[in-house]
Amino acid sequence: MAKISKKKLQEVLKRRLKLKAPVFELEVQPGGKVSGSVISNSFERMKDSDRQRKIWHALDAEFGSDSVHYVGILLAYTDAEWNVELQEQ
Repeated sequence: MAKISKKKLQEVLKRRLKLKAPVFELEVQPGGKVSGSVISNSFERMKDSDRQRKIWHALDAEFGSDSVHYVGILLAYTDAEWNVELQEQ
């Protein structure tokens, strides 16, 4: 299976999704897939399912059907969602 770098994935997502000031928290999983979180206020007012659909459409447009071999789970957050303070119990 071919691999892509975190840097390449970031460039593709930023360009194809037209993300404003994105922050990426990505890691390469055993086996070579890249997974993680994409943080940008460009996701505001979007349902989670719409965020996922946009991400995968961008990946499919760039890498074709092979995108599922390069990328694992990507979760999309706004800045506010990412920076939520967790309460201790």
